[in-house]
Amino acid sequence: MKEIFINSDNIISPIGSTTAENFSQLKRNVPGIKLHDDARMSEQPFQASLFADENFFINDGSVITYTKFEKLLMASIAGALAGSSIPVHDDRTVLIISSTKGNISLLENEPLPESLNKRISLHYSAKLVSAHFGFVNQPVIISNACISGLLALLTGMRLIQSGQYDHAVVSGADVISKFVLSGFQSFQAISALPCKPFDVARDGINLGEAAGTVILTAGKNFSSGIKLSGGSVSNDANHISGPSRTGEELYLAIKKCNAGCRPCCR
Repeated sequence: MKEIFINSDNIISPIGSTTAENFSQLKRNVPGIKLHDDARMSEQPFQASLFADENFFINDGSVITYTKFEKLLMASIAGALAGSSIPVHDDRTVLIISSTKGNISLLENEPLPESLNKRISLHYSAKLVSAHFGFVNQPVIISNACISGLLALLTGMRLIQSGQYDHAVVSGADVISKFVLSGFQSFQAISALPCKPFDVARDGINLGEAAGTVILTAGKNFSSGIKLSGGSVSNDANHISGPSRTGEELYLAIKKCNAGCRPCCR
């Protein structure tokens, strides 16, 4: 099987605009989660990791009005490409965009004209982002709830291994809006305090916004020294929000993933 290498990467979050900055902040225990009191998003104060200012994302003088989601995607892709020599304009390079919500916050606007209905579509945003950088292939869209990012990486890996492309720029982003926050609040899933996921007294989650980009390649000469060894997904088709009670499909995904890794990784 063709080996897949990581060429470059980027993370943009409220605590850093590069992967190195984010990692440094995490080591210093710098949290991105803060208490927000914004009536435009929630009647109640809420804990979340939000950008204070989106203007730094991208400012290229374009006549196109990009949404926050699109600007965040482009800023992360630009950050990853800055450390890469992958040929973006080559037909052997593909752009993969992943997101759980995309521009869904536009639904908060009333009324909903046809032009806005078109803008909500993920494929529309992907085409704008692709055109901004000059990708020649049609972008691939992955939107599969919480595993969107992981599935996008596996899709990039498989597209390269199948011989369709030599390089894949995989980028994902999500932003928080009233529409998104209210959905999680309706499930009573939001913690009133900074979340503590490994605590026996955990009481919910916090939401955050960020973007990440990983550039995959089959060219060892483009490698940063990190390899994507494998991965697997499964669909148990059990319930709209609940996994299989037996865990069989989860076991199957883990087993297939292990089978694709070298013995030392098991």
